[in-house]
Amino acid sequence: MIDAAFKLIERQGGSRTTLVEIGELSGYSHGLVSHRFGTKGALVRAVTDRLQREFVKMLEPALSGLHGMQALIVTAETYLRAAAASDRNAMYVLIGEALGPLREIRGEMAAADQKFRTSVQKLIEEGVRLGEIRPDVDPAAYSALFIGMLRGLVVQHLMKPRAFDIDRVCRELILSVERNLRPADAR
Repeated sequence: MIDAAFKLIERQGGSRTTLVEIGELSGYSHGLVSHRFGTKGALVRAVTDRLQREFVKMLEPALSGLHGMQALIVTAETYLRAAAASDRNAMYVLIGEALGPLREIRGEMAAADQKFRTSVQKLIEEGVRLGEIRPDVDPAAYSALFIGMLRGLVVQHLMKPRAFDIDRVCRELILSVERNLRPADAR
């Protein structure tokens, strides 16, 4: 059912996707889909939860043994490369719709965004504790800036897949994060 929801959301947006259509595409009855999700908000929660779990599952092996600054850099590069390699844009469709026609899902999308910011904030706090990141960095503010940068790059890629060279952008992103966060005596 979730795979059908992804396809429909990517094709026609969440505002026009119905639980009936999800049932038809997935081969289940409308009643079963309605019982499973019940509301558009619950559907969005299920879709965003799965997207987040898939990203964490992909990211965990790359982060094995890494902490602080290095984990932050690997998170950024993994996020960008995964987005560039994927034709799945359900999350970004839903983010846009939460700001427009599907205002009722705004809370779900905000919660997903908060979860991502919190995980990045913890990496920054860890980097500060390890002395890899400047002690005067505001972890909450920088995590918002960091995710905004990543999401902006993904939007550019989704609008025009060859808008930029992913290897060059990843290299510059890493340099930018290091320049902005490393203590002055470590540069």
